[in-house]
Amino acid sequence: MARPARGRLQPCRTLWGTCERVEAPPRLRRYGHVDFHPVRTDGPWGLFGRDGRCLGAGRAPVAGESLTEPDRVETGPLLFIGLLALHYGHFVVNTLPHLWPLVGWTGPRPKLLCHAEPGSWHRAPFLERILERLGYRLDDLVTFDRPVRLSDVLVPDPALHEQTRVHTVYGDLCRMVGEGFWAASEADSVSRPVYLAKTRLTSGVTRLVNEIEIADELDRHGVEIVTPETLDFGAQIRLMSSRRVLLGTVGSAFHGSVFAAPGRRLVGLNWQPALNANFPLLDGLNGTQGRYYHAPGTVLREPGAFEVSWEVPDPRGLARDLLERAERLDRGEPDPRTGIWQRRIRGFRSRS
Repeated sequence: MARPARGRLQPCRTLWGTCERVEAPPRLRRYGHVDFHPVRTDGPWGLFGRDGRCLGAGRAPVAGESLTEPDRVETGPLLFIGLLALHYGHFVVNTLPHLWPLVGWTGPRPKLLCHAEPGSWHRAPFLERILERLGYRLDDLVTFDRPVRLSDVLVPDPALHEQTRVHTVYGDLCRMVGEGFWAASEADSVSRPVYLAKTRLTSGVTRLVNEIEIADELDRHGVEIVTPETLDFGAQIRLMSSRRVLLGTVGSAFHGSVFAAPGRRLVGLNWQPALNANFPLLDGLNGTQGRYYHAPGTVLREPGAFEVSWEVPDPRGLARDLLERAERLDRGEPDPRTGIWQRRIRGFRSRS
């Protein structure tokens, strides 16, 4: 394949955030008295200790506000998992990291206390599959639509702090989830690369407005085009485990690599030169080799139903460049243009 045009594709050379791995597990506290206040847009909410401190996400009362007196509710032990994110990528980064105490858990399992609209979890099909792997059903999720006082609640600090650091135990948790969806004999068994496309999404975080041209060009060169949202969670993990190399725009679909067979190879196209640190944080947990690039000349468009909409110049030429980078990664060849942060962190900056 011809050498890519100079300047058409550049490595992401900086991180948006920091990338640190902590070997010690996070803190886990048990409370015999906590007050649960459901989410409000016009007042304080959260989980509050006896001293009134907010335990995790929430909003404490400000001057002139007070918390409603809660009803006392008797339950068994509860594990508090914070806000229940129903977006797949946000769930992996913001909610699942609270479930790390289940690694090595013995005996009866506590039900899962969360801030959510009652029953809303049925709108997230991936959630049922993930909870099944941890020994739970959707019926084990607990929330309240009124303030309540609870007497036995386990409150873990998260094992992943967004764009900052991750604890090693989070990798153990993700392996517990993922190992039921792939077999060692299937890992890297398919040489045909796959491109994870967002072309069918109608809303989300980021959208590449001329992505269809990239997908068409890659398809013309033999790359399989897959829209992840058309696959259930297990099928996504099996797909990622079986392919030798995966391509796509940088987004939530890449988070699946933390559940897949170790050593995934990813080539991602990012909307800006700085890469969100969540991606290398997750890559390091499972030995994923991620190479991330951006296209000079990228412009922002009206976001519409997305938080960011962007457009790249020469999408067909850029598709060929991405495929060339993927082929190089599959052959185990270094990319001399790789960002300096990628060469430095290979197993993270680690501390105990």
